[in-house]
Amino acid sequence: MRYAFILGRVFTLSVAELLAILDKPDAASGLIDNPVKVLDASKEVLIIETEKPLLVLPLQKKLGGVVKILRVVDVLEKRKQDSVNFAVKNYFKPSLLKKEFFKEYKGKKQFGVSVYVLDDELVAQPSYNHHRDNNQRPSFAKATEGGQAINDKLKKAKPVTQTVWGEPKRIGMMIKKTLTESGFSVRVALPEFNSLSLASVVVTKNLLLEKGAEICLIAGKEKVYTAKTVVVQDFEDYGRRDYQRPVRDEQQGMIPPKVAQIMLNLSGAGKGDSVLDPFCGIGTIVQEGLLLGFKMFGSDINRMAIRGSEQNLEWFRNRYHVAAGKYIVNISDAKNVSKLIDKTSISAIVTECTLGPMYGKFPKDDEIAKNFADLKKLYTECFKDFSKFLPQKAKIVMCIPAYRRGRDNYVMMETLDWAKDLGYNLLELVPRKIANQMKFLKLTERKTAIYDRKDQIVAREICIFEKA
Repeated sequence: MRYAFILGRVFTLSVAELLAILDKPDAASGLIDNPVKVLDASKEVLIIETEKPLLVLPLQKKLGGVVKILRVVDVLEKRKQDSVNFAVKNYFKPSLLKKEFFKEYKGKKQFGVSVYVLDDELVAQPSYNHHRDNNQRPSFAKATEGGQAINDKLKKAKPVTQTVWGEPKRIGMMIKKTLTESGFSVRVALPEFNSLSLASVVVTKNLLLEKGAEICLIAGKEKVYTAKTVVVQDFEDYGRRDYQRPVRDEQQGMIPPKVAQIMLNLSGAGKGDSVLDPFCGIGTIVQEGLLLGFKMFGSDINRMAIRGSEQNLEWFRNRYHVAAGKYIVNISDAKNVSKLIDKTSISAIVTECTLGPMYGKFPKDDEIAKNFADLKKLYTECFKDFSKFLPQKAKIVMCIPAYRRGRDNYVMMETLDWAKDLGYNLLELVPRKIANQMKFLKLTERKTAIYDRKDQIVAREICIFEKA
């Protein structure tokens, strides 16, 4: 069986989370005793092969960084100079469409087409498939050269990889024509003008998975995977967990539920394990941990935050039918949280620590230096206290501030050696061997990753520490 995972916006975190889940399989996702091999990957998609089928619905619910899971149907050969629609022009026959892509549905069939790429060159601006003269005009425009000279130049020209712009519409119309000529009544949904793929919300709102199919093509320079979407991320539920809670704190900035879920999955904790968030705020990480089957402990020094956390978690417990006794939240200074934990066995810590002041514009260098000095002191005292109860090899997944100066340009805490001095190792977010193969990943020099949003100056550097 082959599956494709469509990655979220911060694809480096998506890949890290997915690899962590595949590395520590659970029965609920169909990964136990089911060897996995990674076949292909890009900033848009990761393709795997398994011996047995996956349980895709619970797996999708578990993954914060994956927006769709596809079942790969075939892989077709393609020449670099061929377009995707040319490579599949004889592929989508009525019998294959009915067997592999469409459910038995008596009404009008609704389908959509999305294209994902394995190589950035496929989304580059179109270029001429021939040499150019010194004036950058197509060589065939020089009529004085004569027809034979033109042919000779074209023969010598290197094949240019075809881009995929416009392919969803061309392929969608081709499939629609095939189905219409076979007697089917169909409606096709296509991506917006500046996009190659359908968003999860479009797939859901158009009932494509219930009344037809989302047909996906994953294009490389020399191959095309054909695939069918089997499940999409429940965007409405994420919105409910974020915006419908009784208490929100916009001023301090809140970690999104998807990112909290990713961080929890990076912790290595298993179902039923106890996980601590010592800076729990209004309870986002606590609630997401409950959904993943952990027993959650939350604490915060701010009384108002704990009050808000209690209200949110009561709402969450009722809304998602969480059994009583699955979580505890209390007021505590994170530097002395060991007194609160007592003899409880904590398997991991997942937290968005204090990030320092929020800014509407980029702060001065001396402000940043002071913030990092204050935070280093706080983090050091916390890690000392964590050592009192964390077992060996336990992980701490946490956010550290990174100030966004520009696109892919951040001012980060200069060193994290303070953690090493306290007996913790900084782990690479993605194993080095895999990171070396996936050149598209956006990792920092210390192999962490940044989560940010366009409207924020203070971004989050996601770090994983392990107790030595």
